[in-house]
Amino acid sequence: MPYQPALNRLIGQSGIVMETIPPERTGAGVIKVAGQLWSAETDWPMPLAPGTHAMVVDRSSLVLVVLPEKGGDS
Repeated sequence: MPYQPALNRLIGQSGIVMETIPPERTGAGVIKVAGQLWSAETDWPMPLAPGTHAMVVDRSSLVLVVLPEKGGDS
């Protein structure tokens, strides 16, 4: 169980999408968070493209759940 505490610390951190994350948990993509690559899903209705800044909001086993950051996207 050494991974559980490390994964919980990732919640609330920002990362950059490396491989497209399909919309509404229809598949997994890849995000780079804290210098490491992780599988990621999103509840967002649109796919998250590479280069998108996203925040980790939850996890499901070893898969991070992310949402795009608001940032300067007005």
